[in-house]
Amino acid sequence: MSYSERTKQKRRYGYFLFFILFFVSYGYFFQGGGWNQNIRICLTRAIIHHGTFTVDRFKEDSKEMEFVNAGDWAFYNGHYYSNKSPGLSFLAVPSFALAEYCLKHLLPNDPEQQVLFSAYFSNLCTTVLMSSLLCLLIFHVFHHFFQMSIRDSFLLMLFYGFGTIAFSYSTTFYCHQPAAFCSFLSFVLVMHIRKGNFQKKGIVALLAGFSAASAVLIEPSALFILAAVSLYLVSFKEGRRCLPSFVLGGIPIGLVLGWYNFVCFGHPLASSYNYANEMVMWKIDGRLFGIPTPVRLFRLLFSPYRGLLFSSPIFLMALPGVFFFLRDKRWRAEAILCATLSVFFIILIASFHAWHGGSAPGPRYLLPAFPFLFLLAGFPLKQFAKLFRLIGFVSLLINFSITVVGNEIPREIRNPLGEVVFKNVIAGSVSINPVPFSHFEHYNIDGLANIEAWEPNFNSFNLGEIIFPHSLASILPLICFWVIWGYWWKRLVRMKNHSEHKKY
Repeated sequence: MSYSERTKQKRRYGYFLFFILFFVSYGYFFQGGGWNQNIRICLTRAIIHHGTFTVDRFKEDSKEMEFVNAGDWAFYNGHYYSNKSPGLSFLAVPSFALAEYCLKHLLPNDPEQQVLFSAYFSNLCTTVLMSSLLCLLIFHVFHHFFQMSIRDSFLLMLFYGFGTIAFSYSTTFYCHQPAAFCSFLSFVLVMHIRKGNFQKKGIVALLAGFSAASAVLIEPSALFILAAVSLYLVSFKEGRRCLPSFVLGGIPIGLVLGWYNFVCFGHPLASSYNYANEMVMWKIDGRLFGIPTPVRLFRLLFSPYRGLLFSSPIFLMALPGVFFFLRDKRWRAEAILCATLSVFFIILIASFHAWHGGSAPGPRYLLPAFPFLFLLAGFPLKQFAKLFRLIGFVSLLINFSITVVGNEIPREIRNPLGEVVFKNVIAGSVSINPVPFSHFEHYNIDGLANIEAWEPNFNSFNLGEIIFPHSLASILPLICFWVIWGYWWKRLVRMKNHSEHKKY
């Protein structure tokens, strides 16, 4: 085997190790149910069991309220539907069906647990999988394109994957991380076209268009990223030649979304939000969006109440990063895209009356733009090495704490980190979200609505709770895995250094 072949093999092995690190770490946790997750699972179950998009048969009521298991519904023409984009529910169909089939034999008399663990398996096969691949893309851009060292690229990948709220949302059946992966994958593929790294550029453009459109099927705000990537594509000559392939790649996904909207709401361009439950739609003067005031922008970025830099302080480095990024002429087009898209998303979400995201530890609606914002943040690593590492370490502690405790924090909590996350870490409490996916008749509804009345159960969990239930000690197996993984990685680095030494 030649030296170049051995190098490629070790590089692939390194990416495999990175994937294992994030997949196991993310899959170790499951944040459980909630209105957002539950309605998506209702749609998945409706498709599997009844071949329909209506979720009427999975509606659960109680004396206290109607449709208690999910408030995020849309009602049209006498039927209930999910008020979410259907992409994540579609993706979960194969894994949920397989898990449910197996669990019906393993737990035949416990349908509630069948739904719970099927949802967990679906999360592994969608959100966890795509979030792990997204971290690999972050490493790839910094190392392959920006020519940063393996050590620096690895550090930046860790700070993104474990040092932002992307960590906790990679363990939750939400749409943001899968949409971020698909959008960022599209961008990275177009970067390869620009740099001439593939001979079959038309196929790469086709995949980029398919990926960008898939993000929209998963999360509507990704439409703006699709537009930005399209503009980036036409900003260079080879990209303009590939534009027809890019558009062609997105057409099948557009047809699927149009068909879904037509079946559910009578028109291919209809929006589920037009028929959504008014009780959960934050409107002022009948509108979901308004003017992004300075106060709103400050709260979105800096406040303890779900401020971006409060929950993910590593993004502070984007402020100097944008200048270093723009100053490098080789990457000016990419810097402009990342900066423009980041600012646009911040302004967009600041104009949204429900910018806080409801039950959340931070501004989750910004997550699809996180990879682009993080490219800005990662650029000044060398110039501010010590400060960067210090802020990154703080970010790691914050977001590991959020993930251990849970990210379903009611919107009434004014300081999620202080009042809930750190308070529970000090108390040794983990996986505090008690909300189930189904069979709400087994639970005290008033207790689920009041965080002070939450009682431990296993509707959210980490795998260490098999040994240490409801205890902070449950993270010890994960820490052991990290130690073993670190040894594994160090051994690979030694082998690489040894082979390079032999070459020379």
